[in-house]
Amino acid sequence: MFKLNYLTLIFFAAVFAFLFPAAQANVDVAKRQLTLQDAVQLAIDNDPWLKGNQLQGQALSSQSMAADTLPDPVLSMGVLNLPTNGFAFDQEAMTQLKVGIAQQFPRGDSLAIRKRQLEQLAAKHPFMAQDRSAQIAVTVSQLWLDGYAAQQQILLLQQESPLFEQLAQTVESQYASGQRRTRQEDVVRANLELARLQDRLTQLQSDKETAMAALSQWIAKEGVDDSFIDDADFALGQGDENLFSKVALAEQGIFNRQYYGQILANHPAVLALNQTILAGQVGVELEQQKYQPQWGVNASYAMRADDQAGQSRADFFSIGVSVNLPLFNHQRQDKSVQAAKYQAESLITEKRLLLRNMLSQLELLMSQRLRLEDRLANYDTSILPKMHEQAEAELTAYTSNRGDFGEVMRARISELNSRLERVSISSKQQKVNAHLQYFFVQADLSDSQFSKLALGEQQ
Repeated sequence: MFKLNYLTLIFFAAVFAFLFPAAQANVDVAKRQLTLQDAVQLAIDNDPWLKGNQLQGQALSSQSMAADTLPDPVLSMGVLNLPTNGFAFDQEAMTQLKVGIAQQFPRGDSLAIRKRQLEQLAAKHPFMAQDRSAQIAVTVSQLWLDGYAAQQQILLLQQESPLFEQLAQTVESQYASGQRRTRQEDVVRANLELARLQDRLTQLQSDKETAMAALSQWIAKEGVDDSFIDDADFALGQGDENLFSKVALAEQGIFNRQYYGQILANHPAVLALNQTILAGQVGVELEQQKYQPQWGVNASYAMRADDQAGQSRADFFSIGVSVNLPLFNHQRQDKSVQAAKYQAESLITEKRLLLRNMLSQLELLMSQRLRLEDRLANYDTSILPKMHEQAEAELTAYTSNRGDFGEVMRARISELNSRLERVSISSKQQKVNAHLQYFFVQADLSDSQFSKLALGEQQ
C-alpha cells in the first residue's frame, strides 16, 4: 500500500510542476541574464556596417558642398618672342613677359544639379541605417529565440527528470522485492527513458550553446573580453514581450495589399531606394546640361622692356572669351541622356519589385502567424489537457493493478513531448512576430539631414 501512495505522490508532484513552472524559472540567479532588448541593442551598437554607412553619408554630404564650386582658375606665365641671337629682353619690340589667368565655367546649371544629386544620395544613408538596424533586430531575435526555446525546454526536462527517476527507482524496488507483477522489461524501459532524457538534455544544451555562439558574433565587442556571454542565461525583459505583441493586423482573413502597400511605402528600405531614384532623375537633368555650351574667360598682361636706346615701350593687356560649341556630338549627348533615362526607369522597376517581394513575405508571415496561433490554442485547450488526462488514467490504472507500467511511461513521455512541442511552437510564433516587426518599421525622417528635400521631391 505504501508503494501505491508513493507513485500517486510522484504523479501529483509532476502535476504541481506543470501548473507552476515559474517556481523553477529562477533556479540559477547567479548567471548573467541576457534579455532580447539588450542583445538587439548590443548588436546595433557594435555593428561596423552602421559606422561605415555613416561615414559614407558624411562623405557624400561633403562632396555635395564641394560640388557647387567653380573649378580653380588657371594662372599662366611666360616669355614671348625672345630673340635667339642674343636672348636679350630689350632687343626686339615683340619680346614680352606675359602673365595670364583663365577661368572655365561648367555647362549650364550642372554644378547646382550635381550638388542636388549628391544631396539625394547622401539622404538615403540614414534610411539605410534604419533598415540595417531593423534587419539586425530580426536576425538577433531569431538567434536569441533559438537559445531561449532551448533553455525553456531544458528547464522543462529538468523539472520532469525527478519524476522519471522516482518511477525508475520504484519499479526497481518493486522488481527486487518481487512485489506486484513488475517485470524486468519495466525496469529496462524505465532506465532507457532516463537515458533518453539525459541525451535530450545534452542535445538541448548543445542547441543553446550553438545559439549563443551565433549570437556572440553580433553582440561581442571587438577587443573586449565578453566571455560572460557564453555563460549567460536567456531571460525575458520587461519590454521583450511587448516586442512580439506590437504587430497589429488591420484585417483578419483577406490580405489587403493596398493597405499594407501604403504602410510599406514609408519603410526605410523603400525610402532609401526612393532617394536613389530621385538621384537618378536628377542625373537625367545633369546629362541634359551637356547640350549647353561651356564658357570660359581669359585675361593677360604683357610687359615689354625699354628699348636699347632707353625709350619706353607700352605694355599690352588682353582679354578674351572662349566657348565650346556642341555642334558635332549630338549623337553622343542624345545617347547619354537616353541611358540616364533608362537607368532612372530601371530603378523605378526595382522599387516595384521590392514592394512586391515585401508584400509577398508579409502575407506569408501573417498566414504563418495565424496557423501558429491556431496550433497553440489547440495545444492549450485540447492536446495538453487530454495528455494530462491520459497520463492520470494510466497511472490510476497501474496503481489499481489494471494497467501496465509501459503504458504509464509511454503516457508520461507523450505528455512531455507535447509540452516540449508547445515550447517549440511558441518560439516559432515569436520568430514570426519578430520578423513581422521588420515590415512594420516606419522611417524616422528626422534622422535625415535632407528629409525636407526628400519629402519635397516625393510630393
